[in-house]
Amino acid sequence: MLLTVEPIGSIRKQANRTEILIYSEFEQVVTSMVNKFGDHPEKGQKLLIVHKCKDGARQIKISEATLVERKGNLLTVSKFDAAEGPVIDITTQPS
Repeated sequence: MLLTVEPIGSIRKQANRTEILIYSEFEQVVTSMVNKFGDHPEKGQKLLIVHKCKDGARQIKISEATLVERKGNLLTVSKFDAAEGPVIDITTQPS
């Protein structure tokens, strides 16, 4: 199995919230993902976010955050324990 790791956006911290800017070429993926969950496909939805760990330069972490608002490719989520930096997409392909 071949793993592909690719940055698809970036995390910016605010006072009580975190902004996740998804690169425009991945916006349709986010739209599809957000619309698949629950009866209310936007506000209050739980998301899993793969990002760089605060401690350690090469470690990644998966965190859960609650979607507060979505404006196109900008997601505002509840504050969670993440360093500012890339949001990562991990895909698998058969070898």
